[in-house]
Amino acid sequence: MAQKIPALIDTTLREGGQTAGLCLSLTVKKCIVAGLVAAGIDEIELGVANEECRDVKVLCDYVGRKFPQQAWSLWCRCRPADIRFAATLAPRVLSLSIPASDRQLAGKFGRGRSWALDRAVQAIHLARSLGIERVSLGLEDASRAHQPFLGDLARAACKAGAFRLRLADTVGIADPDLMAELVQGVAGAGLQVAVHCHNDFGMATANTMAAFGAGAQWGDVTLLGLGERAGNSRTEEVMAYLAIRQAVTKYKVAELLELCRRVARLTNQQITARRPLLGSAIFDCESGIHQHALLKEPALYEPYSPALVGGRRTLVMGAGSGRHALAAALDHLGLPRPTAADLHHLWQRMRAMATLLRRPLTSGELRALASQKGVPGEAGPAARRNCSVDMVSL
Repeated sequence: MAQKIPALIDTTLREGGQTAGLCLSLTVKKCIVAGLVAAGIDEIELGVANEECRDVKVLCDYVGRKFPQQAWSLWCRCRPADIRFAATLAPRVLSLSIPASDRQLAGKFGRGRSWALDRAVQAIHLARSLGIERVSLGLEDASRAHQPFLGDLARAACKAGAFRLRLADTVGIADPDLMAELVQGVAGAGLQVAVHCHNDFGMATANTMAAFGAGAQWGDVTLLGLGERAGNSRTEEVMAYLAIRQAVTKYKVAELLELCRRVARLTNQQITARRPLLGSAIFDCESGIHQHALLKEPALYEPYSPALVGGRRTLVMGAGSGRHALAAALDHLGLPRPTAADLHHLWQRMRAMATLLRRPLTSGELRALASQKGVPGEAGPAARRNCSVDMVSL
């Protein structure tokens, strides 16, 4: 029976490991596995089933021993030798992969559709004959394939004994409409449907959500969006959206975001200040209109509470700040509340100084301004345009 609640396959250890210049140590891989389990991930793709991939066997043993209830999978080409090797590791799921587009079939193998169909069926039969109960067939470059052929492959895979079909937007050209169309095109084949979306046009997360909306049961994701070129759907974005906006309770967003930050440190990945969910400045606000509203009711201008992601709401005092926020900042700093007229004059001086410095004021500068001591004429070391100013934390 098809799953009603979307499920996530984290493929950081496989697809994410293919990020150019990235080399995940075995220690980091174990850290990722443990963190994903704690966050409630549905399935972890541990790597490629190939004798040359030395860490795969160690990881399979590690997960089986330490997390016996966790679903995990291996990725595998439709090559008999690789499938036989995979069977020795007894994966919970074996994810076979074969090109589906004419371009990939001709360019990589000099073959056509009938070859791909036969090869896929033979690979599924071999995997099942070796005792692998759950076999998934991945269709590489599905977004550039002849869509009726995707249906042919899906039906043949179902008949051969596969339980899931994974549609890959290999070069990241799909938009949400196309992704939904691809999912709906294979939905009647009797298989669960998964999608694997790349982020080349910045739409991987949107495409994954569109696939879920069209009936897909599974979505591939990677921590921090690691992967080839521009990467893949980000685990943190998709999981957080499901948990916060769609009330999927099985996921632990706080655990996941801490894992993301830890992996970023371990792999020297930069998390920018405005990065969705993870950025240090995503709850900073300088607009006077928004500041006034946030002081009344934060949900007016926030999609979720900062506490859900370990963040903090901060009103910064800059050129765009309003008088209501300035009054709140003075209270926060323990300074006496001025009269309405004095507040207006202080607000004008604050905006003028912030404009001169081309950045928000620090707490010290605001104290000096409020006590009419003025502020330094030179911006000094704190004059970074995007400096962190903890003025009012709500």
